[in-house]
Amino acid sequence: MASAHGIAIQSSGTVTAVDQAAGTVTIDHAPIPEANWPAMVMGFKASPAVTQGVAAGDKVSFDLKLENGGGEVTAIRKQ
Repeated sequence: MASAHGIAIQSSGTVTAVDQAAGTVTIDHAPIPEANWPAMVMGFKASPAVTQGVAAGDKVSFDLKLENGGGEVTAIRKQ
């Protein structure tokens, strides 16, 4: 059985919040079948270097590393 631990995937959505101090970005994202997640608004860990230059309302594509039922955005690009 394959594990979702450490799997890197791509998705897209709209940024709803960026919290540089907390190191998080909240994204209203499309379904992510690899994680069995429906479309929803969800907060992800993200380093300030990754979230710099994006703001609430930006449509983005992003790379996500799945770990332990959550995820970390490792790259983000405005669409």
